[in-house]
Amino acid sequence: MSDCYSGKDGALSIGGSNVAMLTSWTVTQNAEVLECAYMGATWKDYKTGLLSWEGSCEANFTDSTADANNANARAGLVGSEVALIFYPDNADTGISFTGNAVVTSIENSAAIGDVQTVSLSFTGTGSLTTDLTPA
Repeated sequence: MSDCYSGKDGALSIGGSNVAMLTSWTVTQNAEVLECAYMGATWKDYKTGLLSWEGSCEANFTDSTADANNANARAGLVGSEVALIFYPDNADTGISFTGNAVVTSIENSAAIGDVQTVSLSFTGTGSLTTDLTPA
């Protein structure tokens, strides 16, 4: 029987430090689809092209430069390359998505009546390693 995982137990490591006050993360894997159709054919045919991946995260904003969710302290400036590990459960289970990515955006948000947040977006550079083997 397979286990399912609660979203509340997910974690994200950026450059070797887990993001504090993390509220969400996503990682998306994509494949290009190349059309191989030609005149006279009845059905279209497709081939797989290049693979890619991207991700994002959101956390409650803090002003501590020692805090792992501070975008400038942990991820550097937009355009820097970082090592990422997305954990569906937590860092102790061994289940993860691991890769290097470029930080493509950092967004700080504030709204009356809400906690301030910081959002980061990443574009993978190279492969994304998926490990679904529990520790």
